[in-house]
Amino acid sequence: MNSLPQHFVYRQDVIDFLTVSVQVCGFLEKIAEEDKVEAVEKLTCLLPMLYLKARLLDKPDQELDDYVETFCTEDQYEVVRGTVAALLGSDDTYLEVPVEEGRYGDVSETRFISEQLADIYQELFDLAANYRTQETAVMNDAILACLEAFEMHWGQKLLSVLRAMDVLRNDPEFSNSED
Repeated sequence: MNSLPQHFVYRQDVIDFLTVSVQVCGFLEKIAEEDKVEAVEKLTCLLPMLYLKARLLDKPDQELDDYVETFCTEDQYEVVRGTVAALLGSDDTYLEVPVEEGRYGDVSETRFISEQLADIYQELFDLAANYRTQETAVMNDAILACLEAFEMHWGQKLLSVLRAMDVLRNDPEFSNSED
């Protein structure tokens, strides 16, 4: 029987999270090939899995003194953002009531699905790229950095964009739109 080393980075729940992360990245990288309605449908299935897998993970202890390397370039980020924006057209924008210090604000802000997804993509791309180094300590700290970023910002962005896409998905006018 082939068994993985006994380290946090090889645990099944970590591998499951990494697998979904890579699936989300791959989908966003090829989203231009999708129909708008089908893309929203697929993302409303993938994103909850990503959230769940991230939420179920414990944060590992940091092993390195340095920060983990970032790999996602501004150009890669912009390609994902721009491609999603072009695909969604006017459906890219939505209103969000920001949560600040645990309280809801009085005003809503315009947000962009494309920007939120590109922010999430950037975190996941960096995680996957650090895993490719096959250095256990780097992989460990990449998971830690990704989970800390999840708690600080991208988990909320994921929920926000998922809510916006669910509204689109359930709008009968959306599936008939030619935008």
